[in-house]
Amino acid sequence: MKDPGGKVLRFTLNERFQHLALMICVVLLVITGLSLRFADTWLGRAVISLEGGIEARGVLHRLGAIGLILLSAYHFLYVVFTERGHNQLMAIRPAGRDFRDLLATMKINLGMNSAVPRFDRFDFRQKFQYWAVGLGVFSMVFTGLVLWFESPSMAVLPKWVFDLTQVIHSSEGLLIFVVLFLWHIYDAHLRPGVFPMDHTWLTGRLTKEELHERHPREYERLFDAEEEEVEK
Repeated sequence: MKDPGGKVLRFTLNERFQHLALMICVVLLVITGLSLRFADTWLGRAVISLEGGIEARGVLHRLGAIGLILLSAYHFLYVVFTERGHNQLMAIRPAGRDFRDLLATMKINLGMNSAVPRFDRFDFRQKFQYWAVGLGVFSMVFTGLVLWFESPSMAVLPKWVFDLTQVIHSSEGLLIFVVLFLWHIYDAHLRPGVFPMDHTWLTGRLTKEELHERHPREYERLFDAEEEEVEK
């Protein structure tokens, strides 16, 4: 979407709000979840103390879970029943080109190739992160609900399934921390070309030059036809 101010609108206010809400929920869940996982360490005990104690930690964790469930439901409705959301979903679908772009990027990193892939609206890294978060949220919500409603779950599930659910929920929380807070933050804000921060998550906009550099295939769709018309 082209912006009268000379920039390109990548993400609407609605989409930026969803991203911010997701960030708040996930940060709250990760902090309160990992503090319980490492409650036998001095750092875990210190964080639990800052959270107001073990009971308050549980309340905060459940509030984060409720927020994540509501946000997930809203996002599902957004990408299925709104034209803008559905177009975004279609643009972020995995495609064969993503695998080729991945291989090309690996060759660049290994010094075997210098041809930079020509990304479309979303590159393979963004697509992977989106779908990984989606699957992670589904898994965390499901296992979290089983643990939250412990008595009803134990009434219908074998003990070993309940124990396995605890392991999956805790381990996946640690994995989400590693993926989001190490890889995502680096990829979105710290890597060369965007350091010290990519402000798109705040403004929702890119300059034409930034769009041409990062997403040339999308740039061509938006501007090449227009430029050809002007030349005529």
